Amino acid sequence: MQYRTTTRLLASAGALLALAGCETVAEEATEAIGFEYTAMLSPAAGGSGSGKAEVSLNDATNMLCTDLELSPGVSMTAGAILGPGNTPVADIDVPDDDDSDDCDNVTDAQIDGIKSNPGAYRVQVNATTGNLSGPLVKEG
Repeated sequence: MQYRTTTRLLASAGALLALAGCETVAEEATEAIGFEYTAMLSPAAGGSGSGKAEVSLNDATNMLCTDLELSPGVSMTAGAILGPGNTPVADIDVPDDDDSDDCDNVTDAQIDGIKSNPGAYRVQVNATTGNLSGPLVKEG
């Protein structure tokens, strides 16, 4: 009886660990077979601070992953990738520190739009030091 309980506990712990790493696995898979873009974030309208967002697209899974790094002292309150007309494409989760990894499902049209005209899309971060923003630029 104790063997079965121990086995179940170990299986449950393994499943929880696997789920905890899902976003990291999704991000790594997207980076491995996707398209990569960078946005250098600078202050908008008198804010301060800086940042860098690396955006990966996976056309096969319609996954968009963002790796966001902010300069020390910048606390993000909200963030998004915006398309033409400031239309939100994907939200960026508020990080616990100055680094955020986030993946979202997007549409085929959004993936195709970014691939065909990355400069029409930008990363917008609202922060306690003011807004930061930067257009997407294709890497490589």
